[in-house]
Amino acid sequence: MNKLKKVLCCGILSLSATSCAADMNDAAGSQPEGDTMSEGSATEGNFVSGVVKEWNVSVTPNTATAGEVKFTIKNEGTIGHEFLVVKTDILDGQIQLDGDHFSEPSPGLEVIDEIGEFPAGSTELLVLSLEAGNYQLVCNLPGHYAAGMHTSFVVR
Repeated sequence: MNKLKKVLCCGILSLSATSCAADMNDAAGSQPEGDTMSEGSATEGNFVSGVVKEWNVSVTPNTATAGEVKFTIKNEGTIGHEFLVVKTDILDGQIQLDGDHFSEPSPGLEVIDEIGEFPAGSTELLVLSLEAGNYQLVCNLPGHYAAGMHTSFVVR
């Protein structure tokens, strides 16, 4: 009987932690109310994990299928960063800058959505519906793109 109680308790704690984590990490306006990650949804959709830090953006995987894509992004840097999803055929790292960042919007690119500047050590969730095409995932804070905070991403 004690073993059964322990299993049930662990299962409830595990489910609670999963639900709380999804609620605390969603970006403003990017996740519908009541949408939490459940065990059943773990096999549905496209899940992309990533890191932003001085001076790099990296994600795994770097491709997805068209439709809902969930980006879980951790700021492992020592300062605030942002995370923009930009649809463009411009080569990675080649977006034309207007001073120390690129203008939003700019010719040849469409900023789909973003996680605004978020503090070091925090993790955010951005849920988007993406169509097939080429993208760059970037930080466009002053000087960050030029310093290397960008990576290519393809939606098929």
